[in-house]
Amino acid sequence: MRFLSNITPVVKNLLILNGLVFIACLIYPNLTELLAMHYPSNPDFKPWQLVTHMFTHGGFMHILFNMYALYNFGAILENDRVLGSNRFAFLYLFSGFGAIFIHLAVNIFMVYHYTGQIFFDNESIANLSLSKDALGNLSSIYYSGVVGASGAIYGLLAAFGYLFPNAPLMFLFIPVPIKAKYMIPLVIIAYDIAFAQYGLDNVAHYAHIGGALFGFLLVLFWNKTNKQTFY
Repeated sequence: MRFLSNITPVVKNLLILNGLVFIACLIYPNLTELLAMHYPSNPDFKPWQLVTHMFTHGGFMHILFNMYALYNFGAILENDRVLGSNRFAFLYLFSGFGAIFIHLAVNIFMVYHYTGQIFFDNESIANLSLSKDALGNLSSIYYSGVVGASGAIYGLLAAFGYLFPNAPLMFLFIPVPIKAKYMIPLVIIAYDIAFAQYGLDNVAHYAHIGGALFGFLLVLFWNKTNKQTFY
């Protein structure tokens, strides 16, 4: 754990907390379902899932990428000359809550569009004349549990892009550095918005977009009300 000694305090605690929850879910697999965020009309929904889903992950690669981003971007943002620990912690949680808010809002809109109601179950839609795609979307919303810190991480990315727009970043499949003000919107717009529109995978892309939006708006508000930049 020596590498943790040089990390800023909130980032260190978040890395430890996410790691402990991941290990606990490996030991007790049913714990993931208990901590994941479910649609409010699902019997497995519990209020605490609004928080616990942010510290739960679906696999090793999932937590690896999220914690790698937290380690790299979080330490810079938490620096006292940028945000400091208190504002950084608030940014992280605010982005995470914003992410799940947008995710739920989109799901509620889709459910209402298909069924004319917000709370539903399989029995309530049995007599509705819906297309196969509509039924598939409703089933996915009803049964899928959302896990991961990605919404909070996207808030950090958006904050970093705003505060350090000219910082060079490297992307996995692009062999040249690109400024943050171009790279981060490219990832959010080209990847998440496109995939969210066409449903090409089982990732909660609207949560990513929501986290980025809330994170960006928060640092924009802080910057404007302070009448100065953070760095």
